[in-house]
Amino acid sequence: FKTTTMATLPEGAKEIGNNWVETQDPTSGKTYYANTVTQATSWVWPEDVPKPAEPAAAESEWTAAVDPGTGKTYYVNRVRGDTTWEMPAGYVAPAGGVPMAAYTPAPAAEKPTWVANLDPGSGKTYYTNQLGETSWEVPADYVAPEPARCPAPSLDENKSPSSSGGGVGFAEPAKESGLKFAGAAIMGGSGGEFAAGTSPIANEIDADNWSAKTAKRKTQLFTNNSVLSCEGAAVALLAGVTDETTTKELLLEVGETTFLEYAEKNYNYERSGLFGARTSTERIVNFKGSEVIKTSLNKLGDKELVAEAVQSFRNITGFMGDRSSGKNTDDHCLKLLTTCLQSVDSLRNEVYCQIVKQTSKNPSLESTSLGWQLMNICLATFPPGPLLRDALMAHCVAVLDEHPEPTVKKYAEACLHNIPLICELGPRRELPTLVEMESCKRLKPVVVRVSFLDYKYAMIPVNSWTTVEHFHEIIRRRLGIKDGRSFAVYEVSSNEEERSLDKHERILDLVAYWNRLQAEERAKKGKNVECETFTFLFKAKLFFEMKNDDHAGVEMMYIQAKHDVVDARYPCTDQDAITLAALQVQEEFGDHPGGDQPCSYITGKLHKFVTAKVLEASDGESVESSILKLYGKLTGYSQQEARLSYLDYVKSWKIFGSMYYFAEPICNKMLPTEVVIAINNKAILVVDPHSKEFLEEFPYNKVVTWGASDKAFSVVAGDLVHNRKVFFKTNQGKEMARIVRAYVDSIILNLEIADSAAH
Repeated sequence: FKTTTMATLPEGAKEIGNNWVETQDPTSGKTYYANTVTQATSWVWPEDVPKPAEPAAAESEWTAAVDPGTGKTYYVNRVRGDTTWEMPAGYVAPAGGVPMAAYTPAPAAEKPTWVANLDPGSGKTYYTNQLGETSWEVPADYVAPEPARCPAPSLDENKSPSSSGGGVGFAEPAKESGLKFAGAAIMGGSGGEFAAGTSPIANEIDADNWSAKTAKRKTQLFTNNSVLSCEGAAVALLAGVTDETTTKELLLEVGETTFLEYAEKNYNYERSGLFGARTSTERIVNFKGSEVIKTSLNKLGDKELVAEAVQSFRNITGFMGDRSSGKNTDDHCLKLLTTCLQSVDSLRNEVYCQIVKQTSKNPSLESTSLGWQLMNICLATFPPGPLLRDALMAHCVAVLDEHPEPTVKKYAEACLHNIPLICELGPRRELPTLVEMESCKRLKPVVVRVSFLDYKYAMIPVNSWTTVEHFHEIIRRRLGIKDGRSFAVYEVSSNEEERSLDKHERILDLVAYWNRLQAEERAKKGKNVECETFTFLFKAKLFFEMKNDDHAGVEMMYIQAKHDVVDARYPCTDQDAITLAALQVQEEFGDHPGGDQPCSYITGKLHKFVTAKVLEASDGESVESSILKLYGKLTGYSQQEARLSYLDYVKSWKIFGSMYYFAEPICNKMLPTEVVIAINNKAILVVDPHSKEFLEEFPYNKVVTWGASDKAFSVVAGDLVHNRKVFFKTNQGKEMARIVRAYVDSIILNLEIADSAAH
């Protein structure tokens, strides 16, 4: 199971232009063509690559090249030196194709060529070479490949090359389920594609749908080397963030522990016959068939728990198909999960032990596989108790070592990894959705949608153990942001209510909660009622200084700033609005067309550049004319320069980047009865909510300390000798204190770095 890279293509692969290479399928010997960026493959010459026989126009003043960052073709005028994304009139493609970035040369023949592979059970990367060596550690002479390349097409010439398998897939991939739930879908179907028709996460959608003829600038987000261009890369990123432990490390952790030791200490052996004769270890720990148990495996010591244990065994055997039942498997599973979520560790341990029993020496591979699938679903929902944890891991290790079937080994290794994860997280709040249960059965991630303030979105892979903290890190890497401290993940409702998510919340637990709310609302009001919906939003929460070379971070901060400006989050003058709108036009469209050519870039779109207040105060034509007049003076500004100029402009505002909180001053006759406290990276501000006047300012270099409770927030300003304390009544005191702490810590860290550099 490995990602196809340039290193895996046959030697002699020839670049033919526009990201395509010509090579031979080692199995059939036939020539095929592969696009190294999109992973498209074809048995015939690509339509977007000129054949060598086509002559180049010697007189053309235009030449073409491929931007290595985006993989897109752009055009350069040999005479004037200007560039364009659009094919200019008079351009003739060269016979040899469009020049592209050179590949990393292959290692010398005498050295081992290491290739990264994805272990399907753990999602971890391991390395192999042509000498048969393997390693969990990154070899010293390993060379990271170019972004994912394409495998040979299917040998069925009637089959579309794009439908052949590609990237990383799991053994015996399940057929596409078509399951889709609350914006979530299972990643990977047959052929390693995304289920339910969702796109790979490299294909983001711009809801604004700017015309290709007018949108001259391209976003830096999603176009850097961290872009996930195939399912395998997405799975690897998810595994690397959610679970950093290797299988080898888990094997060492288990050591000499065995499941039999647990059984001999904790099982109820007096269970055979009418008088409870002692049974054997062989019988009590191994497959029982379709016959149900009469009492619990463990010594539970409570009749109600024993009765629940017996019923749980009926649900387990019904799910696995060991016992005929009128219910479907999902009903058995959900009933089992409901019981365990509401119960105690001893019953949860019992359920895990029953699954171990029914999957041990089970003659049916299908039943055994279903049992392991159920084990994984349980591990997505509730943990085994501390008494069972190590023994359950030891059981997984034993199956991984001894079971003859690769499918069972795959499930055992996945469960081995998931036991420590669920034990750290604890039981979840909600039952998993059907989509999540299916993903656990198939050991596939679920893709969920995360939105951005510019109406773009990305589909991000998650699993049952992905927390908001993990999700944030995956998005950060996905976008290529170097410093992610400024950004947070929000839950946003269709009623425009938003909540900053706690880093420990589980992503799919939230999705399940949203689905339950929708189901309850439809049960009350009818199936066709329009319910409140929710989505994830990734945006700035804090406004730390972003380094200029963090292009993705700067872009995200720029997106936040222009959104807040146009949304009238900050008071600004009409001239401020015109200046910022002109910078925004320069950022999005590049230089003014110049001359007498009419510029219609923002015609009919002024609401995306200025506030409604500006449009109400003046007629649209005069506003547009003022913006375009200033826009014409910005010629020569690069996209990055326009963004940085925009950010520099708004940073000069005292209020920029503030989080707002309503509060009531306590014992302070100088302030009105209600104020707004604005907290940003420079100061704590007290603002009159009606006049917008600044009533108090507490720069951080004048803040001695601060404090908070559930119902209050306080600031001590001045110095250690002369200071005064100001109190406010608010229900958000603790959150306010956390934000102040984050900004003060950042200031202290920057001072320490500067001091260290000076010495």
